Amino acid sequence: MKEQVVIFLNEEDDKVYVKVPAGPETRFELQNLAGKLISEAVHNKGLHDFDLTGLPEGIYFVIVNQDDRIRSKKIVKGYHP
Repeated sequence: MKEQVVIFLNEEDDKVYVKVPAGPETRFELQNLAGKLISEAVHNKGLHDFDLTGLPEGIYFVIVNQDDRIRSKKIVKGYHP
């Protein structure tokens, strides 16, 4: 069984949602392009969100560490070609 991590930006409410398999303790991080930690949380729930309200437009990275498996995704806030 492949465990799924889903990370997506909802521009309507300016939040990034992270869905992971519930149970194991999971570390969630939001970093800017320079690698500066903006927000972090550690818990065992299956859903977490980062509120981007007030953050400047640009590129951010969401990093999820669960059971020593690290996944990351680039999020682009405010770019509309």
